[in-house]
Amino acid sequence: MSWEPAAPKPGDQAFDLLLLDVAGKPTEISSVARGSPLLALVFRGPDDEAGLKMLREYRDLTLTLRRHGVAVCGIAHADPSALRFMRSERGLGFPLLADADGTALNHWGMLDRNGLFLLGPDRKVKQRALAGRASADALMTFIRRGGARPQKLRDRLSQALHALSHALRPRKLAR
Repeated sequence: MSWEPAAPKPGDQAFDLLLLDVAGKPTEISSVARGSPLLALVFRGPDDEAGLKMLREYRDLTLTLRRHGVAVCGIAHADPSALRFMRSERGLGFPLLADADGTALNHWGMLDRNGLFLLGPDRKVKQRALAGRASADALMTFIRRGGARPQKLRDRLSQALHALSHALRPRKLAR
């Protein structure tokens, strides 16, 4: 399975999807993130085994992700009441959001697909993966190394000055 052309790529601004929470109230994805990075786990629905496997994998990492300042949510083309039951039955510590008619997930090119998007606080895509192609351990390594945080101006200037100092450093000739 490959990416749909509509799917946001790393560096792209992701649409602020309007979804339904498990109570059926409209919720924007940005309100779930509350200004922090967000890991959006997209799955086909409550009966999809591959999606459930992905949710279980990240369920066990929920506290670690929170310690690193990353919010988590699951998004499915499903009815909110089915997701409410699933969340309590599976013991998920993060919200599940429903796209009952599939419109929102279609904007992301993820209708009837499983995958994940790691979004920065500005909703720019930092990382994405189709289900089964990226392990939770690889994503956690990316997050631990600061991949989910926006790069501060001070850090960018420091990197530029470091590169400049290497470029201007006199070179010793090899004998």
